[in-house]
Amino acid sequence: MRLWLSIVFVAVSGLVILACSGSSSDGSAFGTGGTGGTPLSCEDLTSPPDDCDKPCQSDTQCVASFCDSGKCVANCTPDQGCGESATCNGSGRCVPNMGTGGTGNTGGGNACQSVRITPTRSIPNVMFLVDESGSMDAGFGDGLDRWQAAHQAIVGNPDATPPVVGVVKPLESIVRFGLTTYHSQGGSAGGECPIFETEVGIALNNHTAIDAAYPANFQDIGVDTPTGESIDRLVAELQAAPPPADGPTIIVLATDGEPDTCATPNPQTGQEEAVTAATNAYAVDPDDPTDFQIETFILSVGNEVSDAHLQEMANVGIGLPRTTTGVDAAKFWKATDSDQLAGAFGEIIAASIPCEIQMAERFVDPSKACAEGDVRLDGTPLSCPSEWRVKPGADNMIELVNDEQAEDDACDIFKSGDATFSAEFPCGTVVVE
Repeated sequence: MRLWLSIVFVAVSGLVILACSGSSSDGSAFGTGGTGGTPLSCEDLTSPPDDCDKPCQSDTQCVASFCDSGKCVANCTPDQGCGESATCNGSGRCVPNMGTGGTGNTGGGNACQSVRITPTRSIPNVMFLVDESGSMDAGFGDGLDRWQAAHQAIVGNPDATPPVVGVVKPLESIVRFGLTTYHSQGGSAGGECPIFETEVGIALNNHTAIDAAYPANFQDIGVDTPTGESIDRLVAELQAAPPPADGPTIIVLATDGEPDTCATPNPQTGQEEAVTAATNAYAVDPDDPTDFQIETFILSVGNEVSDAHLQEMANVGIGLPRTTTGVDAAKFWKATDSDQLAGAFGEIIAASIPCEIQMAERFVDPSKACAEGDVRLDGTPLSCPSEWRVKPGADNMIELVNDEQAEDDACDIFKSGDATFSAEFPCGTVVVE
């Protein structure tokens, strides 16, 4: 008789797993198998994983280890740390060998006991940082100025013909969104700098809050563009009150001009400060376990920001050297009308949504999962490893593969938020921790 572990993911509301576990002849659960005594640590291992002691917020930030108390740790390696009844998995944990029912009993039961759990989908944290300097009232086509076009692209415009939904509303249940607008009134000489005119914290189902706080029409109150100081302040606020660590945190910077600084609001010579701020946002302090990585993606509203500055900001925003060019360079976006602007916001947000389903269970044998698993999206079987796989280095995660040649690949469908995901794996492939 084949025993199965089943996963069902419906739309974006939840993920249900039915896990199989052996039981003894008297109905009690089998033991979990020996791990060879007290778990070892990175310091005890002869050849610990390279990422041991790396700062982390979740297991997904550790490659050959797992996250514990803000650092990547490991209890074992393939050659050290587990007893005869256990195996070191890809995340540095000892898991019991499957197939004999464990070591807790010698009974001959082989029934499948259903266990309901709720794994998690990786949920990105997205903070829009929108320039509110005086030039944002410049015309942008279709009867809109730059400010109105950005507002429409982010939260929508029900009065447009046809109505515009915006990027937030369709994805607010699978992406945490927040929004901040920034400017100064003459830099430090004008008082507070930078000024955050609108601040809405990152949260799920946040469209209503953002729409209520974010004015649809431009208010002529700001003059200058202290981008570097604004990134620094926003990062400090995010670090002081971190969003959940079950997905990446990113800043989407929408600006229509070269940056200035609080010390020098005119001329616009704040490029170095802005690049430094984005560099620091991405960097993680190894001595600070609360520090975490924040990516920055830059979008020019109009064509007044130089490609050179946009490229440097894009590069350092994802951890590349600022001078990276050619095919290795990071992408930046420049929009000169409302359609391009909406498309750019949509592309940035879509790229931030991981095509991953994290499980509380761990795959004992990823190759067996690939060979025998029945994984479906909207009822259509997916092939392994071309359309799905066990994520390399993370044996508790299913990853849908992005096929750039396909018009609607599994990853893109999953990102839409409307897909039904299901999977079945034979018992012995997954261990419940």
